[in-house]
Amino acid sequence: MRLSLRGKLLLFSIAIAILPLLTAGETLIRIARDELKSSANDQLTTTVRQISTEIDNTYRDAWLAPLSLIANAVDNDELSVDAKIALLTLGIADLPDIVALQITVDGSPQPLLVTRQGFSDAITAAGLDAKAVLRLAPDDVAAYLAGKHSLDRIVQHPPGTDIWLASIILPLKKPLGGRNATLSARVDLSRLRTFIGSHAFNQTGTITVVDNTGQQLFAPEARDLSDYAIVDEAISLLALQTRVISVKPFARPDGAVMLGAFSFPRPFDWAVIAEKSEAAAYFTLDVMTRNLLIWVGGGLAVAGLGAILLALRISRPILKIGQAAIEVGQGNFAARVDGVTSRDEIGDLASRINEMIGQINERFQLAKFVSHGTIDAIKGSDKDGVRLGGSRKRVAILFADIRGYTAFSESREPEVVVDVLNHYFANQGEAVTRHNGDIDKFVGDQLMAIFQGPDMYLDAVRCAADIQEIMAESARQNPEWQLDIGIGIDAGDVVVGAMGSPDRMDYTVLGDHVNLAARLCSAAAPKQTMVSEAVYEKALPANEFVFTPLEPIRVKGKSAAINVYAAEPGQAVSAGGRPSSALSATEYVEADALRPSRPG
Repeated sequence: MRLSLRGKLLLFSIAIAILPLLTAGETLIRIARDELKSSANDQLTTTVRQISTEIDNTYRDAWLAPLSLIANAVDNDELSVDAKIALLTLGIADLPDIVALQITVDGSPQPLLVTRQGFSDAITAAGLDAKAVLRLAPDDVAAYLAGKHSLDRIVQHPPGTDIWLASIILPLKKPLGGRNATLSARVDLSRLRTFIGSHAFNQTGTITVVDNTGQQLFAPEARDLSDYAIVDEAISLLALQTRVISVKPFARPDGAVMLGAFSFPRPFDWAVIAEKSEAAAYFTLDVMTRNLLIWVGGGLAVAGLGAILLALRISRPILKIGQAAIEVGQGNFAARVDGVTSRDEIGDLASRINEMIGQINERFQLAKFVSHGTIDAIKGSDKDGVRLGGSRKRVAILFADIRGYTAFSESREPEVVVDVLNHYFANQGEAVTRHNGDIDKFVGDQLMAIFQGPDMYLDAVRCAADIQEIMAESARQNPEWQLDIGIGIDAGDVVVGAMGSPDRMDYTVLGDHVNLAARLCSAAAPKQTMVSEAVYEKALPANEFVFTPLEPIRVKGKSAAINVYAAEPGQAVSAGGRPSSALSATEYVEADALRPSRPG
């Protein structure tokens, strides 16, 4: 995925703006969450401990202690039966939570029962038998004394009423009428219910009391909460008689996440559970998170706006520089980076790019004045540049000279002469390129080209035929020019390299074969391509050209005459002999003796 500079700057600016906020915010939130969790756990623990302590104290101080005094009084042998009944009646009156006192004697079918009148009336008003509700069955009391019944830990809720009753059973130390007796009391749990319902924790959470089966106590309607995870765990601990305070998070069946704690009052098989929703416990944390998001959003907006402005200021000049580079790559050296006025590194870069384009254009134009071999030599040079010297290579050399050009130039304006010459050179240069050659130089109206490689002999002859066709076509289109061309080709070992001085050098080819190719060009008649015997022997097997033997010629620098051939496109029919009636090359050389010699 390619990300633009603007995108990178935008992401970088946003990262700079957001990362510190997120890091600081995450740290603060983590610390606040830990503190809030600790505070919530302390609140939950404190609440269940307070409730359990209140139940324990109420049971011990408000219920058990007075009942123990009454039991001791009943055990007093000095009191008559009437006095003991009066004691029970007074006990009911002085103990607001005790709504019934009962003395059960072994073997007696009916226990002695004393009830609080107002409480009995409330039960009766609900359509129930007050005595049946408040009386403890003698068999249940006997089972309790035998350890087979947990009567004192059972809470009774008469149906159709809002009454919750607990039982307290105290065996009397002395028998009554020679039989064992038991004092029992029925306790109204309204005080505990009121205390739990009015606890301050209920403003933010919920306090629930369940028995050892998971049934909720003090609720208007019976509810089974055993499917709550925290209730299930509390019931398990009750069964093991492990009465410890525990705090943990849990999920309700409806999916609500809660924080909860539970403890166990000692007198009953109850579990006091305090719970608070995690959302309520972490309300402050939510406020912090919301504020953090607001700050992050504001920072993001400011960072985004700043990043956009910065990206535009930086990317626009860079895009202009990139566009200029693309145009230069496509050959438009007139392209420049315009409109970049910033006085910074980007402005300096734009100025240097413009300078570089100018220098590239100069070098590109300069490259047109040198051969490809020269450019290759420059590319292949080391850090010290091109060094003087050369190496031996086998090449084919072609010279092409325009005939009649001197007379043509004397009768035309210089501008016309230059245009015509450039026309010919442009077409000849294209022909050289098409046939894998390299223009070494232009000398006046003469072209020198070099061919290398395994097909250099045929490439040179093919190029010559192409140039002759170009000249013929130009003559048909412009008969007033009256210009033809003579071409000479030779091949062999030459020295290729940089010649001259360290400050001014020329990359060219030197050797006897270069001189011979130039002499052949001078000896060639108009519209004629003259090749040496070396070229003839290499090109003949291809059977693409007809080679006509010419009279051997003598050239400067050679003691003996050399064999030469005229090359024309077409397939040879027979080898043939040397014709004697054709114009000899020697005659043409003598006829052209007055022409200035060409440098080799």
